[in-house]
Amino acid sequence: MKKKISFLIALMTCAIFASLLVPSAFAVEFKADGEVFISEPLLDDTYIAGGIITIDEDITGDLYIGGKTITINGNIEGDLVVVGEEITVNGDVSDDLRALGGTISITGNIGDDLIATGGRLDVGSSTLIGGSLIVGNGYANIMGTINEDIRGGGGRITLGGVVYRDVLLEIQETLMLTSTAKINGNLVYTGLREAKLDNDQVAGYIEFNKQAVEDKSFGKQIGDFFTKWHLIFLFLKYLSILLLTIIIVSLSPACLMRGSKIATEHPWRSLGLGFVIAICAVAATIILMMTMIGIPIAAMVVAILVISMYVAKVFAGTFIGSLLIKPKKMTKWKLFGITALGLFILLVIDIVPFIGWLASVVVLFIAFGALWTHKKELYDKLGLQKL
Repeated sequence: MKKKISFLIALMTCAIFASLLVPSAFAVEFKADGEVFISEPLLDDTYIAGGIITIDEDITGDLYIGGKTITINGNIEGDLVVVGEEITVNGDVSDDLRALGGTISITGNIGDDLIATGGRLDVGSSTLIGGSLIVGNGYANIMGTINEDIRGGGGRITLGGVVYRDVLLEIQETLMLTSTAKINGNLVYTGLREAKLDNDQVAGYIEFNKQAVEDKSFGKQIGDFFTKWHLIFLFLKYLSILLLTIIIVSLSPACLMRGSKIATEHPWRSLGLGFVIAICAVAATIILMMTMIGIPIAAMVVAILVISMYVAKVFAGTFIGSLLIKPKKMTKWKLFGITALGLFILLVIDIVPFIGWLASVVVLFIAFGALWTHKKELYDKLGLQKL
C-alpha cells in the first residue's frame, strides 16, 4: 500500500511534466541540476532550475528560470521570467522581463516592460527599457532610460535616468532624483513626507499625496485578521489539510520524511525546480487549450497541478516543522505532530503584511520541488524512467 500511494503521488507530478510532450512546433529545453552552465546557444523556449545558474550564450525563445544565484550574460530573444536570491541580467531581453528576487541587477537592455519585485533593484545607467517599469522593491536605484512610465512603489527609490512619460509611485521612506534624472511627464507620488525635488527636472507637474498614518500595530492586524467568519474559514482550511496529512502519514511516512530532508539540504534547488515545473504545467495548459482535442487534457493537467500543489503543502508543513523539532526516534504520531505544527506556522505567516503570501509561496515551491526530486529518486530506484 505504501508503494502504491507513493507511486500515485509520483504519477500526479510526473503527468505535469509529461503533458509538455506537445507537437514539435512547441518544443522546449528543460534543464535541472544543482549547478547549471549554458555555454551553447539554445533555439527553443527554455526552462531551467538549479542552485547556481550561469547563462553565457543566447537563447532564441522565452526563458523561465528559478534558482539561488542566477547570472545571465547571453541575450534572450523572447520573454524572461526569473526567480532567485541573487539575479544578474547583463544580456539583452527582446521582450518582457519579470523578476522576483532578493537582489536584482539589470545592466542589459529590455525590449518591452520590466516588472521587478523583491528586496533590492539596480538598473544600470546604460540600460534602456523599451516599455514601462513596474517596481515593488524595498530599495530601487533606477539609473537607466525608461521609454514609457514608472509605476509601483517601494521603501527608498532613487531615479537617475530619463523617463519619457509619467512616474507614479507610493513611497514608504524616501524618493530621490539625482542630478542626471529627467522626467518628461508628470511625477505623482504618495508618501509620509514630501521629497526635496528640483522642479526643473520634471517637465510636467509634481503632485504629492500625503499618506494617512494608520494603526499598524501587531494587535490591530491580529484583530482585523481574526474575524469570526475568517476564523471559521481558517479552521476548516486547516482541518482539511490535517485530514490529508493523516492519510499521507498513515500510508507513506517515509515519503514525507525524505521530502523534508531534500528541502532542508537543497532549498534553493528545490525552489527553482518547483517554480519551473509549475510554469511548465501552465504553459502546457495554454498550448493544449488551443485545440479542441487538447481541452480535456488541459483540464486534467490543471486538476493534477492543483492536487499536486495541495499534496506539496503537506510536505511544506513537514519541512517547516522539522526545522524546529528533531526527535531522536520518529514515529507516525510524531511526524503528524511536526507536520501539523508546520502547517499552523504557515497559516500564521499569512498574517504578515506584504511578505506573508510571498513567504508561503516560496515555501510551497520548495516543497513542490522536493516532492519532484523524491519522485525522480523513486523512478531511478525502480527503473521506471526506462518505461
